[in-house]
This record gives sequence, C-alpha cells and structure tokens, in this order.
Amino acid sequence: MGHHDRRSEASGTTALSEAILPLLGGLRSRADAARRDLPDLGGPIDLLRKEGVLSAVLPAPEGSGLGWVRGTARPLSDMLRHIGAADLALARLVEGHVNAAILVEIHAERPARDAMRRAVREGALLGVWGADGAQPLEWVDRAEGDVSLSGSKRYASGLGHVDLALITARAAAGAPPRMFLVPATNPSRHDHEAWTASAMRASRSGTFDATGLVLDETGFVGPAGALTTEPWFEGGVWRYCAAHVGGAEGLIERWIEVLRRMGRLDDPVQRDRLGHAMADTIAARAVVEAAADAVEHSAEASPQGVERAVAHGLMAREAVEGACIRILALCERSLGMIAHDSQGSIDRMRRDLSLFLRQAAPDAKLDRALRTAEDIGPGRLR
Repeated sequence: MGHHDRRSEASGTTALSEAILPLLGGLRSRADAARRDLPDLGGPIDLLRKEGVLSAVLPAPEGSGLGWVRGTARPLSDMLRHIGAADLALARLVEGHVNAAILVEIHAERPARDAMRRAVREGALLGVWGADGAQPLEWVDRAEGDVSLSGSKRYASGLGHVDLALITARAAAGAPPRMFLVPATNPSRHDHEAWTASAMRASRSGTFDATGLVLDETGFVGPAGALTTEPWFEGGVWRYCAAHVGGAEGLIERWIEVLRRMGRLDDPVQRDRLGHAMADTIAARAVVEAAADAVEHSAEASPQGVERAVAHGLMAREAVEGACIRILALCERSLGMIAHDSQGSIDRMRRDLSLFLRQAAPDAKLDRALRTAEDIGPGRLR
C-alpha cells in the first residue's frame, strides 16, 4: 500500500469550492444551450482546470489532497453538488478524476504516485473505468517485469477528455482485480458508438480497448485485490450521491423558472409539488454530508468502525436515489410534456439524472448495509 500524509488541508479545499461558484452560471448556460447536440465538455473542463479543480487532488502546497486528505470530504461534497447542478456529465467526470487520484494516493507505490502527480501538474484529467467490455480485461507478466494488457472497458466516461485512466484487470478469470494506470488519449482505442444510452451524452462515454498496452511500474496501482479496501471502495459512494443531489437541485431551479415563465408559480398545487421536492433535496444533502463525514472519520478506525461507516454511505445512496426519483416524478407531473421537450431546459437534466442514478448492484449494496445495521440499529451507523 502506498504511503501518504492525510493531515487536514480543508481550508484550501473550502476556498476552491467557493471559488468555482462564479463559474456555475456559465457552465449551466453552456449545458442548457447544447442540449440538442452532443455537448463538448472541453471548454468547461478547461475552466475547472484553470480554477485549480483538477490540481486540487495534489498534496499541499500544489493542491489540498482533495478527497484523500482529512477535512476535504465536506468541501468536496459541496463542489460536486454545485457542479452537478450546472451539468451532471461534468460532475461525473470530476468525480472520476478525484476517485482515480484517491485510489492512486492510497494504494500505489511511489513510481505510479509520482507519475500521476506529474500528469496532473501538467493538466491531466483522470478517470476510473471499471466495467469490463465484451473481452474482459486481463494482465500478463512479461519477462522484463512489465505487464501487458488485453481486453476492453465499457462505460468508459470521458473518452477524448481523460488523459490517464485507472482501470482494473485480472490475471485470470475469477482472480481478484488489480488496478493499473494507463494512457487513455489514443483515439484509435475509443469507440464512442458503443454508448447508445439516451442520456449523459456529454460524458463522452464508450468502450476503451486496452489490448496491447504495456505498462511498467509507473502504471502499477497496488496489489491484486487492493481495489476493494474500505473505506475507499463502497465507502466512496457518497461522492456520486453528492452529484446526484446537485442534479436534483439544478432540476428544481430550472423547474421554478419554467413555472415562473408560465405564470403558475403561485398555483397552490404546483407549490405543494415544489415544496415536497425541495424538502427531499434538503434531506438528501444532509444525508450525503453525514455519510461523507462518517466515511472520512473512519479511515483510521477499527474494521468494525469502517464497516459501519461504509454501511452509512450505502444507506445514504439508497435515500438519495429515492429522493431523486420522487423529485423527477413531481417535476414530470408538474410540467407534463414540457419536461420532455428536447428544446427546453428540463429535458437533458431530467434524463441525465435518471440515468446517473442507475449505479451497479443497488440491491447488493443495500443488503450489505442492512447486514451491518440490523444488529446495531440505524442510530449507530457512524
């Protein structure tokens, strides 16, 4: 496991979260204007890069250790929520960047850690691609001490934007996954046509073919099986939940604007719907913040403490999903066909949030949390 200093750098992260606030209006306007075509996130990513969002994952003094240093969880939650309210696809890429940095900082030895930091200093966007394609990704040791890869990853977000991707591969079917950091900019390895979903189009997702890549020690991130070490695996679900809450907040903001233009903002029935939707977002935000705090504080806790924090995060995921589903239903009932108008401000956010909520194995996540909670009660999931 890599060696790292997790002392608090929260003040720098809080300042960064506040610094991006003036950018959000422009990010949202760009996202709404591009709703009918395939939006290009290159410009928004450049804005965040210039503001120091990407370099924030570096240790001080170049960054604040965003996501892996104590005291940065709550500001990170705020940042993902704010970006999610403007553009969920952009929030998805930022969350992937932070997740990749966390995994490298926590698990990698110095060669890979230094390689990642050097790339980020030069402006690189990181990503995490875990889902195997038609040919599951495998790795093979070479005589020179290097590793060669074969296979592909699907649902690879940020193709064409991500410079370095953290991917998983197995030595053989059924073996524990091992993490690798791979160059991801070669367009001949990208298949954008593989992404056929009707939403999150701006994330530029697709399939990444890793066949033939050869990696040295700068690409090795921990031993096989390190990926599932908690609280850095399932414990991190609160991050994308923060983006979900932001998406719900952004949807409500757009919904209010539509009702105001229609002259229906004072309609008692509409106000009842809006009130319930806002109550759900406020509760969901509080749930995510509590989960972020619990997971962050558990990083050096006992195994039992870690598992309780992870269960807290997984329960938060369930609560946020439920809140967002209710908000989507209220918005669609309120606006009717207007919510589905591809030329309106609601449709893309509605579709993106609905798809982004569909994370892998939700039932298994809930069952894992319940197995911890059923013996101690929900009040002790901290």
